[in-house]
Order: sequence, then C-alpha cells, then structure tokens
Amino acid sequence: MHLNSFDYFRGLAILFIVAGHSCAYWAMESVYAKVFANLITGGTTFFVFISGFFFHHVFYPKFQYRQFILKKVKYVLLPYTLLSLTGVACFVFYLDRPPYAEFFITDQTNSWYQYIWLYVQYWWTGSILDAYWYIPFIMIIFVLSPLFIKQIQLPIKVQVALFIFLLCISTLVHRPSHNLSPIHSAIYFIPVYMLGIICSIEKVRVFQFLEGKSVILGLSVVLLSVAQILIYNRYGNFHKETLFSYEGIDMIIFQKILMCFFLLSVIQKFENKDIPFLKYIASASFAIYFIHPWILYFFDYLSVFERFNFLPGALSFVVTVPLVIAISLAIAAIFKLALASKSRFVIGW
Repeated sequence: MHLNSFDYFRGLAILFIVAGHSCAYWAMESVYAKVFANLITGGTTFFVFISGFFFHHVFYPKFQYRQFILKKVKYVLLPYTLLSLTGVACFVFYLDRPPYAEFFITDQTNSWYQYIWLYVQYWWTGSILDAYWYIPFIMIIFVLSPLFIKQIQLPIKVQVALFIFLLCISTLVHRPSHNLSPIHSAIYFIPVYMLGIICSIEKVRVFQFLEGKSVILGLSVVLLSVAQILIYNRYGNFHKETLFSYEGIDMIIFQKILMCFFLLSVIQKFENKDIPFLKYIASASFAIYFIHPWILYFFDYLSVFERFNFLPGALSFVVTVPLVIAISLAIAAIFKLALASKSRFVIGW
C-alpha cells in the first residue's frame, strides 16, 4: 500500500538535510538562532527512520537478500562511488584542496598506489563531501538486513525493549568525530532504523496514537532543543572520536526521534491530499542529496556566501537553502534529461 504521507516525509527530510548542511556556513550567535539551528540539524535521523520503515513496508513481504543488496549496490553504492571518484579528481588533483587532508595525507603522494589508497580512504569514510558519509554507513545497515528480518519476527514487546536498550547505547557513543567512521555511525543509528521498522509493523496503532498530538510533540521538540543548549551550551549533533569515552548524554537523538513523530502527526493529515511540490522533492530526494554538497562546496570555494554578508545571518540562511535546492534540482533534471533511466546509476534518480 502506497503511503502519500511518507512521500511527503521524505520530501521534508531532504529539505531538513540541505538546511542543516547550509546552516554550517552561517554564524548562529543568539540563543534563538542556536535553538533554530538545533532544530534543523540532524536530519539524517529522518532518512534512517524512513529507510527502516520502508524496509518492512516494502521489502520484507518478498525479501530476497541477494536482490535487495544488488539493487542497493546499483542505485546507491554505484552513484556514490562515481561521484566520490569525481570529487577526488576535482578536489584533490585539480583544485589541490583535499578534505580532511590531516587525516588521510600523512606524506607526499607521488605514486599510483598511494592515490588508490587515498581514494579508498575517502570512499570508505564518505568524507570527500560533507554529506557522503551516509552511504558507507547505510550500506553496512543494508548488509545487516538478515538481523532486521530476525527483529521483525520477534514479539513486538521484545523489539521495543531491544530498541530502548540500543538507544541508550547510542546516547553514550554519539556520532563519530567528523563522521569518519561508518561502523561507529551504524552503531549510533541502528536503533533509529529499528524504530522505523517497528512503526511500520504497528503503523495503524502508531498513526492512531499520533492523532491530535502535534502540539504537545512540537513543544517537546522545542523544549529538548532549548535544554540541550542550556545544559551543554552547544547546538547540533554530538560527535566524539572514540566509542568508549564518556562525553555526556546525546540529547539530539531524542529530539530527532520526537520530531519524526511530530512530522508524522502533521503529515498524516495530508495523506489523502495531493501536494505535487513535496512529491517531486521526494522523488528527487536522492539526487538532491548527492548534488547539494557540490553546490555548497563551490559556494564556499568561490566565496559566494560572502556576497550575502550584508544580510543578517538568519536571512542569509533563508536565501541560501532555496537557492541550493533549486540549483540541485536543476542539475538533477539536466542529468535525468540527458541520461534518461541511466541517470539512477549516476545521481540515484
């Protein structure tokens, strides 16, 4: 059964992700700005939740591991590999501006195998562009699919208990420093993926429970955002280098899970309504995901952001996000027009 509400959710999720990445280029100094930044960052949680939901809703009824992985390799890993290779060629060789050079380039690179090893490091960590870390991590999740099949077969109370236990672990391990460890990321996000599965299994009861709860859920999200800033004096995602060090309780994962339910409580009201813009954004979401970091990178490289300095920080941000979305969609449409169905192998759409 097709769910319009989850199309709209996916469209909103990619808008949050672009907004969160754009936010990094503007100073958020006031408490209000920090609360706002805290609300829009961490949109990856929405993608992970949606992915888990669709794993059960779409793939589980006729699940075949080999076909599932092959499909993900073709439409997720292959575009990522091609675009990462393009990124290395552009940023490392042509612009001589390698990201995270302090981690990956410890000596002069002057032989072909050193270049191959450099690419392998960028490919494994997804660090050639800020958003690309998601692909290595989510591919690990896909490889672990048999474990999630086992989860689905457990009694629902056991699934919920397991989710709560793993969520407690996530609040302690945080996300990896600079998102450079896909295994660390997988440990952090597994309970969110599991929650998406649980919500698909119990979708009727979940949607019934969410009816009329939008206000209280929205207020809870804002209060958690404020609490994080007051307690830790920081906004955005929690990151740390090692799994086993203690650096406080990750609060944003709770906020983002509550925001998943808040958005669902709002979106479900539009299940039977047609919203073409959000549907189009949702259909192109993966292409926007792959393309928008390039736009942000070159905006920064070409000092485009400095042209907005005459505007207040918040207003500059409001200008940046629609502009990045529009350019990403235009480039995606050009690829789709030029390559037709083969564009899925290049930009995922």
